Amino acid sequence: MRGTDKIESILVYVGSNPDDAIGENILKLPLLRALNASYPAARISWVAGIGPCQFEGVLAHVVEGRIAECITDFRIDDSAGELLFRWRPLPGRRFDLIIDAQRNMVRTLVLRRIPHRIFVSGCWRYFASDRKPPVELIHPRRLTDRLLGLAAAATGDIVRPSHVWPVAQGWRDTAARLLPAGPSYVGLAPGAGNKEKGKCWPLDRYLALAREQHEKGRVPVFLIGPGEKGWGERIRREAGYAMVPTDEDGSGVQAEPALAMALGQRLAVAVANCSGIGHILAASGAPMVSLYGPTPPDKYAPYTPLLITLCAQDFGGTGEIENIPVEAVSAAVETQHRQSASVRTCPSGATARQRPQ
Repeated sequence: MRGTDKIESILVYVGSNPDDAIGENILKLPLLRALNASYPAARISWVAGIGPCQFEGVLAHVVEGRIAECITDFRIDDSAGELLFRWRPLPGRRFDLIIDAQRNMVRTLVLRRIPHRIFVSGCWRYFASDRKPPVELIHPRRLTDRLLGLAAAATGDIVRPSHVWPVAQGWRDTAARLLPAGPSYVGLAPGAGNKEKGKCWPLDRYLALAREQHEKGRVPVFLIGPGEKGWGERIRREAGYAMVPTDEDGSGVQAEPALAMALGQRLAVAVANCSGIGHILAASGAPMVSLYGPTPPDKYAPYTPLLITLCAQDFGGTGEIENIPVEAVSAAVETQHRQSASVRTCPSGATARQRPQ
């Protein structure tokens, strides 16, 4: 770290558009953790778009104590007029470090007008940034690597925080009650926030996988979110041997991300679509089998070394997630289950890509 830096205030600007995708917010946690570790005394202000901030809402318990404020009324337009006529946003505010995590140059140049000591932006390959990261982090494909490049530029060090996000003891105690010690639990997360985009492997495939895991003496654990509220009844009807941990309201829905992370710590393996719950389980440290249809895993892969990705394109077609066969997912689960006792201690960095044999 650059020894002359004394950072007491940090502004992280994600963008002016609403940032309400849970998965993409979970992917930003490594950047937040890197900043917390590098500047433990700094007060972090987070701009995640106009309107409610996930870090004040559904993810509040996940980031508790790590963000001082979420600024929800700060918009920068993309127009040339914004650049020409808006002189200084956030009047009266000054920051030791500004981290610009978006890629629009107009917004970058307007944001740079806020009084600061150090300005770091990856826009146009760090064109307007005071500092740059090592060349391999200037424009990597994976989103988390791009964000960690910003931390590297600010600190002068390549920061690789642990892939396991810390969970408060209270949530771990609740998870232990819901999933008592003893069985080998296999997590199944069949939902996704944008089902209309073809991101969900069919529920009947998850049920077939659950049946297979049950026959092998393991306990399938379905994690379903608010968007899958009606699925719990079918799961209980067709897979009565499975567990469906629920929030205290008994709805069958797992709506608290901090508890989902704690549950993930108790899983031997987890299977999920490209989704918010998939990223949450990866952040728990659970060995993952991630299923991809239209979204590219090289960009949106979870931040974990404990990963096998299965891509629809590898099984024919143009990205229909239904092309991924149960047999391929089952084989990946077996690989992760065999390694789960040891890989949880692996250093972060590498990922594995499973292709059809």
